[in-house]
Amino acid sequence: MKIRQILALLFFMFCTTIFAQGRDYINEMEQNDLQIRQKPNTEGLLSDYLHSANIKEDTIFAILYSPAECFRCEAAIPAFYDKLKRNNPNNKLLLITAYGDSKTASWYNSKNNYKADYYIYDTKSVYSNIFSFNSEGMYGLYILKLVPKEGVFVTGGQYTVLGAEFVKQLVLCKKRIAPHMYELDKKDSYKEVADQIAVINVPMPKWKQTDIEVNTKDGVEISSIYDIPKIENGHLFFNDMLNNGIMLFNKENGLFKFKRLFQADEAEKKKFVSVPDKDFRNLVKQGQVFYIALSANMLDSSHIGISYSLPKILREKVGNEWNFSFYNAPAVLIRDINNYTSGKMISPDFDLEHSKYFYLHFVFDLFNNKLWTGSEKLTWPMDGFEKEDIVGQKDLDPFNGSFYKTFNPIIASFRINDGKCDGHYGKLERIQENSRTGYYYLNNVFAHEGKTFLYGNGYTGKLYVTDSLHLDKYKVYMVFDTDTVPMIAPDSTKFYTHEYGNLYSSYFTKCITTVKMDKRNIYCLLKHGMPRTDNFQKDRYSFVIVNRKNGKTKEYPLPSVAPTEYKCLGYGINAQEKHFNPFMFVKKEDGKYIIRMLEI
Repeated sequence: MKIRQILALLFFMFCTTIFAQGRDYINEMEQNDLQIRQKPNTEGLLSDYLHSANIKEDTIFAILYSPAECFRCEAAIPAFYDKLKRNNPNNKLLLITAYGDSKTASWYNSKNNYKADYYIYDTKSVYSNIFSFNSEGMYGLYILKLVPKEGVFVTGGQYTVLGAEFVKQLVLCKKRIAPHMYELDKKDSYKEVADQIAVINVPMPKWKQTDIEVNTKDGVEISSIYDIPKIENGHLFFNDMLNNGIMLFNKENGLFKFKRLFQADEAEKKKFVSVPDKDFRNLVKQGQVFYIALSANMLDSSHIGISYSLPKILREKVGNEWNFSFYNAPAVLIRDINNYTSGKMISPDFDLEHSKYFYLHFVFDLFNNKLWTGSEKLTWPMDGFEKEDIVGQKDLDPFNGSFYKTFNPIIASFRINDGKCDGHYGKLERIQENSRTGYYYLNNVFAHEGKTFLYGNGYTGKLYVTDSLHLDKYKVYMVFDTDTVPMIAPDSTKFYTHEYGNLYSSYFTKCITTVKMDKRNIYCLLKHGMPRTDNFQKDRYSFVIVNRKNGKTKEYPLPSVAPTEYKCLGYGINAQEKHFNPFMFVKKEDGKYIIRMLEI
């Protein structure tokens, strides 16, 4: 649900030896898939925004980013600083860090040695009042050129090649790109969502609430949560974004006590590295190597599985110099939650070079000796696919009605013993065809119970339940109806752009975020809020129970954070001896963390 899902790149290449002559890198940046512009008439706001940094220069270069939303993107921070200074030592860099807690954000920048001449810690997302994005907000990292006193955004965006020639062109660039307001910024999207939630009008039940303190230890901090916090038989675990690992807590003496931060070990870190140790150490020192924890599942009573993106590093000699290529190698790491030892890594072969699908292991399941992941075709809205690459190809062009008559799977299975893919399943639904949004709104969910397997796309409201031997035969459960939703006609003038998908955000405000099941029922967390992003202060959640025998549903709205509390970090489902109830993860005003158990 978070941005790291949307920025799933086939590979990330950082090359400093590319022959750059003749390319207009500023135009490439401005017209890249993900774009940023200054909103009209915000010069005063921008000038005031920059004033707090006490910038002395007439022109400043800046990086705007949110910590841990795109780890590989952050390699640009030290690299851009270095290249900016090499161009001219008098060039100054402003690092704008958008994060809710300035102390934690400062710690993160210091820990990663992100140098800059000036810093702004934006804890209230003030930048969103000044800049407009052609996506649902800031995705990844943006390089900016600014004139502080005049409050002018000269140019900026996401670079295509971060090299000396790009920096040279950026320094010389004088022509201001025209202010512009993208479609999503022209409306109060959260107001639209709130209006829709009000229409649902499901009464709030009288929840029995029990607060359990989450106890950390000295030197261990909780930042924010990626994916869904989970509780399984007294074990609380979640991916802490700034710690970049799975934090494990056990329930003891009425508290959830911190036990371990699970991260890749040294052998796992180098599993897919094919360069000499000396080169590898240099790449690590330069900040170009990342190990990205994604999500975790309990595999049995003693073991946890953690989906990971590990670095796959290759090198190729061009002339007298070595070029290094960086790829994401998917893996599921196994840990014993009692003695913390490592088990055998699961390494699915995503076959990036030859496959016509991209596989999403942000959410996964292990069932029937197979690893199950999300799957989507290599086409729009993925980065790198332009109109000319897909137009007219009915099996690749989601803006062509014929596309939806072809096979468009949403999940895939990989054999654990050899990592090979042995099947693709699922389909795009009617709402995706009617809106011509293809895979733009995809949130995979999985669950299993005994020999029964469940999968679905949370945005469509449909869950498919099948058995381990006959995945082509299934029963469909409808948590909410999207087939009969009337919607605006497709706007062909915005086809093949990121902005197009945003036009339909108000039709995808419901999303199943996680699922559990037993022999009688399916248990879902249902989010009501802006799609493809999380805001636990504004989004609303419900707990939905689906009867597996008759398909009937019961929806129970969940409470939001009380005004006297600081913020909600997430919602989850507590699985306790086959009993399932929702919970909230809350940070209180005094800085303490609690799990709020909810029972009807």
